Amino acid sequence: MGYDIIFNMQRASDLDLEVVKRPFIPLPKRRFKTKDIEGHDGSYFIDEGTYEDMTISIEFNFIEDDLDNIRQRVRNIMFWLENIIDNKLKLDDNWDYYYKVKKVEVDNFGYGELYEIQNFTATFTVEPYQYLSYSKKEKPLYKNMHNAFYMSKPIYRIVGIGNCNFTVNGTTINCNVDKELIIDTENDKILEADKTLAIGKTNIKAMQDLYLRHGINNISLSDGFKAFYTPNYRVI
Repeated sequence: MGYDIIFNMQRASDLDLEVVKRPFIPLPKRRFKTKDIEGHDGSYFIDEGTYEDMTISIEFNFIEDDLDNIRQRVRNIMFWLENIIDNKLKLDDNWDYYYKVKKVEVDNFGYGELYEIQNFTATFTVEPYQYLSYSKKEKPLYKNMHNAFYMSKPIYRIVGIGNCNFTVNGTTINCNVDKELIIDTENDKILEADKTLAIGKTNIKAMQDLYLRHGINNISLSDGFKAFYTPNYRVI
């Protein structure tokens, strides 16, 4: 059985595509600002604490000897790659992690005559982090929570009725909760239980204040409320 990938909730093998070889996975490049000071040798580098996007190129092929069938196969492949419902990219030798795809570019299809093998390359532009698949599951939020990975951008869900003070690592926000309030720090959204936007329900100034840092995170919540979170843990 050959190498496979999952993208947009579908395996390449489900489209009868073969991955020609295991793709090369680059290491993300950390961002630095360069500052030159007159009278000093060399340069100073200021760590911005972020990484650049990466590209992962994957070469595919498939066997087809009928031109009309080839055209339809190409349409199906392009629909799979361009009509993105789920942007997760999973690789065969690392199913427990996924990349978040920002865009996909496809090289021209090469219609080979020998053995009717058709080939193309898809280049995925992805975020620099790998996300842990299990961390997409919601779990109860406790007062002292340990994050063993890089800083993460969780989704919080607060359950209860009334005004709630919610504190993350010393930053306290006030929430007006009507049964349920969702704070999505990754997508910078505050939502009601029905996923509509919650306007004026919190006094959040910066979502960054609610990120989960590496190590111990101190959480507190007003009495009478419960909180849950989706961690969105990630690694390099």
